[in-house]
This record gives sequence, C-alpha cells and structure tokens, in this order.
Amino acid sequence: MIKNLKHTKINIEKDKEYILERHCRINYACDAPWARKISYDQYRTNWFSNAEQMDGFLSALQNSMKDERTIAEIIKTEQNETVAYIWAPFYGDDESFIWAEIQDIYIEEAYQGGGIATYLMEYAEKAAKANGAKVIRSGTGCENIASQKLHQKVGYYQYRMEYEKVLKDED
Repeated sequence: MIKNLKHTKINIEKDKEYILERHCRINYACDAPWARKISYDQYRTNWFSNAEQMDGFLSALQNSMKDERTIAEIIKTEQNETVAYIWAPFYGDDESFIWAEIQDIYIEEAYQGGGIATYLMEYAEKAAKANGAKVIRSGTGCENIASQKLHQKVGYYQYRMEYEKVLKDED
C-alpha cells in the first residue's frame, strides 16, 4: 500500500472530466451483463452522449457535497500522482437513523491490488461512524466479483437483492 496519501476535496469545475470518466468506468464495471455486451469504448460513447445522465450525476454529487459529512475526494501520492477517487454521501434527516453510502470508489489501474480499495473502504467507514452514521452501505454489479470479494473482506454483508428481466421484442 502507498503511504502518505493526500485526500483532496473534489472541485467539480476543476475535476469534472476526471470524475465523469471514472464514474462511467465504475458504471460499466457494475452494469447488468446485457449492458456490458458492448465494448467499454461504445459504452463510454453512449454514456457521454447522454447529457441528462451526466448532468444528473454531477448534480447529485454537487448537492451531496453541501453536506460537510460527504466524502468526495481524489486521492494522490506525495508526488501528486492520482491514485483513486471516492464519493460517499450521507442520508437521513433526523438523528435516529443516519447512514452513509459509498456511491463510487475507483482505483487507478497502476495502483490496483495494492490495498488502496481496502484502505478507502475502511476510511469511509471511520468517517461515517465519526459523523453519526449507524450503517454504511455500498453496492456493486452482479458480475463484479473483485468488488464483491472486497466488500466481504472488509465485513459487508448482502442486505438486499434486485432483479431485472430484459424484455424482448416479439417476433
């Protein structure tokens, strides 16, 4: 694992391209099997051509950052090399039940396998607890085995299942 990582709060204007690209990569890795039958390049082209989708993501990120508890950071080395990105907003208006939800974690390819994802999951957990959350949640795709193993490794359990059925045109 890299030592002395620097956490920098996301600046939407400055970091917009980086965040959009990483969010798209995360979506592809976690999307339904039928959606990933196309190459990442085609998926990316489709994703970036949908302005409403991009604006919705950026709006959600920006709105979540109004809450000081939200984790929305880019992680860098001492040499200023970008290592990762994390976004985890908080939910719950009253003090009886507050939770955090890891929406995005992306580790740059050169740093994958070095413990950064585990570090960020544990970092988010500590921040959630320090900010009054009773639960921290995180989701992944049904075929994203690496992410599923990471969640299990750091003590997450599956609490919900969602189902989908592709509707085919009648011949």
